[in-house]
Amino acid sequence: MFGVGGLVFAGNLKIWYVDERGGLPNYAGMARQVAVRGLGREKPTLFLSNNAHTSPRDLVMNYARRNGVEDALGSSVNFFHLDCLASDVRLNVDLDTVLTVLAQGCYRWLATQLHGFGQPKPKRVYRKFVEMPGTIEIESRRRILVYFERRAYNPVLREAQLDKNCPPIPWLGNRRLEFSYL
Repeated sequence: MFGVGGLVFAGNLKIWYVDERGGLPNYAGMARQVAVRGLGREKPTLFLSNNAHTSPRDLVMNYARRNGVEDALGSSVNFFHLDCLASDVRLNVDLDTVLTVLAQGCYRWLATQLHGFGQPKPKRVYRKFVEMPGTIEIESRRRILVYFERRAYNPVLREAQLDKNCPPIPWLGNRRLEFSYL
């Protein structure tokens, strides 16, 4: 089956497509290829699907929705290097992925605590607030004191009071974390 047509999404934007269906070697079902021109790219976009009932328009719209999700995860891939996982073993890949998602959540939480930094990318939060010189002093069994060297963003950290009401950290001998800004 072969079809050619134009789709109008909004205004005068015309999307042209070619919809082909056929069999594939070693695949029992019917395969469908939709080539779409007019999505703002130089070359046509190709969609491969086994769904014969969805319209070409719905395939494109579904792609756009999924692409939005991928773009949101793009900053994680770029900053946390999800595309450079440490091992070929599936268990480790899954662990790396989980740790990446947890790290993304931690950076988002940190950004919400910092006045004026609620929406930045994780890479920017890391550069401004995490990758900074300092000294850590472990005082007997009571507390861990972190001294931050002078930086332009220290007032933002001080205002956030991240160490205020910090509970004892069990895996650090029930010590409390405190910050000091030089």
